[in-house]
Amino acid sequence: MKYTGVYWMGPVLDMGGYGNVSRNFIKTLETMNIPVQIHPIGPDHAEIGEQTKQWLQRLSTPKIGDRVVFIRHGLPPLFREHFHVPNVARQIGVTLFETDRLPSGWAAEANLMDEIWVPSRFNYETFSRSGVNPSKLKIVPYPIDVTKYYPGKPYQQLIFSPPIRSFVFLYVFGFDYRKGYQMLIQAFCEEFSPAEDVSLILKVYLHSGYKRGFAAKEILSLIPPGRYKNQIVLITTPFSEENLINLYQSSDVYISMDRASGWGMPAMEMMSLGKPVISINWGGATEFMNESNSFLIETEKNLVPVDEKLQRERPDYYLNHRWADVSIANVRKTMREAYENKSRREALARKAASDIHLNFSPASIGMIISRLFS
Repeated sequence: MKYTGVYWMGPVLDMGGYGNVSRNFIKTLETMNIPVQIHPIGPDHAEIGEQTKQWLQRLSTPKIGDRVVFIRHGLPPLFREHFHVPNVARQIGVTLFETDRLPSGWAAEANLMDEIWVPSRFNYETFSRSGVNPSKLKIVPYPIDVTKYYPGKPYQQLIFSPPIRSFVFLYVFGFDYRKGYQMLIQAFCEEFSPAEDVSLILKVYLHSGYKRGFAAKEILSLIPPGRYKNQIVLITTPFSEENLINLYQSSDVYISMDRASGWGMPAMEMMSLGKPVISINWGGATEFMNESNSFLIETEKNLVPVDEKLQRERPDYYLNHRWADVSIANVRKTMREAYENKSRREALARKAASDIHLNFSPASIGMIISRLFS
């Protein structure tokens, strides 16, 4: 290997998806026995746990040699900032985006790097179309720590008051108008009657400046009064990693209604646990989800403009962007099949666990990185 170590700059202490990805990449570098110096940026969330923070502190070392790979994990504006890191031989940006194109300026910022890692063929195409030099783009899928997520992992069954029904759909997401919770609530309430033995749990975490009260009010306004708590549960309190895994294990089917998905770590985690997962058949999640290991919600033929609220509130990112057109009918159809077809649920879940453990473990992704570093 022609490089002596990695200087990793990323949101390693963040409980959200970006932090999860950063930690999983660092776990991969540890598996590869590559010295890593860790430079945390972004939020510092207690929910990641003291044990994880201690692991990061123990692993980080200034002894990364004289041919260093400087990896910046985050949004492309981070790539234009100057940082004094000695002995840098290569600069790599790790990023992604969720719609059909990049925000203005991102392509130029990405092109400042020697290399850009994107997690999927979907992003290879959207970045290339938006002006990123294709020779700089490398597909490096996101790894997952399979020592934490595996079928049969012991867990503590979560108790709810009033009790949830015996069959549970779960969606874990950061509050944002691209997450499709509006469509999910509508599809669930139209497809399943209040008398059916089925619940929907919405586990929401907060980011991008949204307040808990505002997010809860937005979501609760969509839930019919007779369904709230009795059949649809909303959780906005922070969860530790252990409690989140307990929630995964206490559920029967994970459903992602993310209209613009760059990857989908919760879906990947559920699949790794051997649980069936539903997702829209578009975006970054198609890198690890397919008809043999998942329930896929088919999309309409043409793309449509992203949510108006999203364009209005975050125009720098989403103005005039497009995403897949998804019908309520197809969401309902897929949820009903997942609810009723136990044999297919079990077959897809087995294949999902096998695929994730075989292809996305730190050891597997480490092989891809090794080839790029050689």
